Amino acid sequence: MEDLPTHPQSSSERTDTASKMALNLSSFGALPSGILTQPTPFSLNVPMRDIHRLSAQVDQANIGIPQYYNTHANPVNGTYGVSRSWLLDAQETWLTDFDWRAQEERQNKFPNFRINVTLPSDGQVFDLHFAALFSKRDDAIPITLLHGWPGSWMEFIPVMELLVEKYTADTLPYHVVVPSIPDYGLSFRPEEAKELTMATAGEAINTLMVQLGFGTGYVAQGGDVGSFLSQVLSHHDECKAYHLNMFFMTSEQQASVANLTITPAEQEKVDYAAAWATTGNAYAVEHGTRPSTISLVLQTNPVAMLAWMGEKLIEWSDNRHSPFPSIDIILSFVSYYWLTNSYARSMWAYSELTSVVGGELPPYNPSLTKPMGYSCFPVEIATLPESWARHLFPNLVFYGVHDKGGHFAALQAPEAFLSDIEQFLAAVKDDVLGQA
Repeated sequence: MEDLPTHPQSSSERTDTASKMALNLSSFGALPSGILTQPTPFSLNVPMRDIHRLSAQVDQANIGIPQYYNTHANPVNGTYGVSRSWLLDAQETWLTDFDWRAQEERQNKFPNFRINVTLPSDGQVFDLHFAALFSKRDDAIPITLLHGWPGSWMEFIPVMELLVEKYTADTLPYHVVVPSIPDYGLSFRPEEAKELTMATAGEAINTLMVQLGFGTGYVAQGGDVGSFLSQVLSHHDECKAYHLNMFFMTSEQQASVANLTITPAEQEKVDYAAAWATTGNAYAVEHGTRPSTISLVLQTNPVAMLAWMGEKLIEWSDNRHSPFPSIDIILSFVSYYWLTNSYARSMWAYSELTSVVGGELPPYNPSLTKPMGYSCFPVEIATLPESWARHLFPNLVFYGVHDKGGHFAALQAPEAFLSDIEQFLAAVKDDVLGQA
């Protein structure tokens, strides 16, 4: 496929330390029994010519002259977007200090795979990438962790690092599958004959889990686009439970909880989400109504993409106590989208979610019978107070609340995120594994 770089199966440029780490984690790459389709081990190694081309384009970027808006902007509080000074500093860091190979090493230390899946419904073929931590335990609980935009599977690397510090392949209680969701990053369709939908993307993830041998039961977890995918997956028989860290309510759901009592802290979160809905979602409308235009514009130069994506990575994070994310994290995400040439492909979710200006998000009606869990972080563009969650979801078996973290919870607060996931998985283990 022309829009993806050619990636050898292994990189010759790893450091000794990274090679040792990869060797130590290789035991987590042993495929579980019952697998139906053999995935291919994969290691990301972007050709050096693509890295040089990226640097040249960053260097050649023309950043606008100072004027009122770009000298008074502050993405932390949503004022006008990113500032000119921030963009100039980020450009300089990209050119002088950022190391893409170090990012590759961090990704490649975990077992990575590629697999082709064919959808039972319409025969579409997906070439899916995923990272995984497979357990050698017979009672391991399969779970898939699903990202969104402007994120990637790399959001979950801090969680995976915690898991390999805490467990060995012999003691890990879970099979952890972290895909690049369909048409994002390293996952694509060899033939884009039709527009991708949430239902089709969900079917692709479900087929992935079935082909990996988890057809008898698995758990879906997601935020952002991954939240919608997890809701879709909750209606697949093979998915036995689901956990979300973001949830958009329909107008009917909002009306049904309007008179329920919430705490002052929850009201702050609701107010934050309401402000975002008023002034923060213009990007989504552009993505949904003019996906071709915005993707073509942002792919003219990586610094343009940096400004667009960086704004959201900063604004949707919890910056109340310390700045987040680091410029290194931001540049790694933007570089990943650029080097995989995947920005345009990632627009499909918004075409479905926000294709009407001022319209309501389509309802995905997640299961009200399968066990559901929710984690509430303070800086989130769509929140779900506990009383609302218990009213809307009689199947709620876990609710976690935190005083730190934002939209990219697994990235910013991995300890809290993992703690919630482990508590949820303990609560649903019998449902997933079919034990009495």
